Amino acid sequence: MDSAFTAIDNVRKALLSSFLVFYGFYVFVLLVLFFFTMGPKALMNVFTLQHVVNAIIWILPAYVANGSPVVIGKFFLTKNIKRHPIDFNKRFFDGREIFGKNKTFEGFLGGLAAGCLASLILQYMGLHDLALGSLLALGALLGDLVGAFIKRRIGIKPGDPAWILDQVDFLIGSFILQFIFFGDLDMGLAFIAMVITPLIHILTNFAAYLLKLKNVPW
Repeated sequence: MDSAFTAIDNVRKALLSSFLVFYGFYVFVLLVLFFFTMGPKALMNVFTLQHVVNAIIWILPAYVANGSPVVIGKFFLTKNIKRHPIDFNKRFFDGREIFGKNKTFEGFLGGLAAGCLASLILQYMGLHDLALGSLLALGALLGDLVGAFIKRRIGIKPGDPAWILDQVDFLIGSFILQFIFFGDLDMGLAFIAMVITPLIHILTNFAAYLLKLKNVPW
């Protein structure tokens, strides 16, 4: 029995180590893109403490919306409550699930409500705009669905990791909706969010795993 637990633990460590490899390459690509599009001076000035704090406050509704379904599913949706998959348990043309049974209307609407509530609190504190924050929350949930759709198409099962895609799909959804409906996107804040979010995502997921909110540490 102990050997089985040891083997599982070794697999988890190997997977998390592989994340660092993917993340290192991902950050390198982001740095190169930002350097050639925004210039070296902008790159040198972007990572100030104030900019990082501003980026976190700006994208916080998306963080809340993306993370809330796990908490909602654990504490508010008991085994006696039937959950309703967004894809209605249908299959795509390739015979695989469209999103997977873990993507439910309850989680989506609960995450949206949590993101909107976070936006309202931030607006009350003078730190955000309710409309923008709510849109970021919606974009995060839609982006997460797109990420799940992509994972199913390439044969990755629900719950299995897809490094970087898992960490940034919801961000990209938020960015796209803000640009569509507000017509602008602060590239400096977006760049910071893209760099720091994978680390925040993996750390918070690991914490959720330790708290038994999730079955896997990613």
